[in-house]
Amino acid sequence: MVSATLSLAQQIVDRLQTEEIVLIPATLDEFWEVVEEFGEEPDFDLEYINGNIKAQDGVATDNNEVMVTNVGCILGTAFYNVPNLRVMGSNKTICIIACETAVKPDLVVMGEPSQFFRRKGQEPGTTNPYMVVEIFSDSTQKDDRGEKLRCYKLLESIQHIIYIDQFKPYVSVYTKNGDVHHWYEVDYYSVDETVKIGDVALPMRDIYHKVTFD
Repeated sequence: MVSATLSLAQQIVDRLQTEEIVLIPATLDEFWEVVEEFGEEPDFDLEYINGNIKAQDGVATDNNEVMVTNVGCILGTAFYNVPNLRVMGSNKTICIIACETAVKPDLVVMGEPSQFFRRKGQEPGTTNPYMVVEIFSDSTQKDDRGEKLRCYKLLESIQHIIYIDQFKPYVSVYTKNGDVHHWYEVDYYSVDETVKIGDVALPMRDIYHKVTFD
């Protein structure tokens, strides 16, 4: 049992030596204190979800890295001449005030000037993404498709939520239909299909280009 006298940061470091994903009950304020203690870019991913600090080894799989690059390039090209849309990577923390959550999607598209969550004179996260992309694995699917999805849907600014399986051809697209209470979902299961996100087309073959399936 982890000693209660250890700081939350030290508990995370110690447990990550033997655990792939660490969950520690904490308040949102305690989460931000841990983020500050570790600095801007720790060697692992830190999120706050469902009343827990979630720490996970930051070493992504080859498939994840390839797919983030593939999708980022497709979106970057599609939105290149769209003045307000900017594609950003996984270092962007999204703060969802309505459910006290702070998460880091694999890709973020911002559609307006960033609105920041402010704490102690700092701006540790943004609150107004236009689109988020999550590339999930077996170990992250429960959170990604559960509590994270529920919280993403509460954001007024967000228009599209994209989930991509890194181990088999499967993409799920949630598109807002008027307000935060109404969404429609379209699923894609074949590399021969083309994913539609508004006016943007993402061929599944391009999303999974150079991805190796077991």
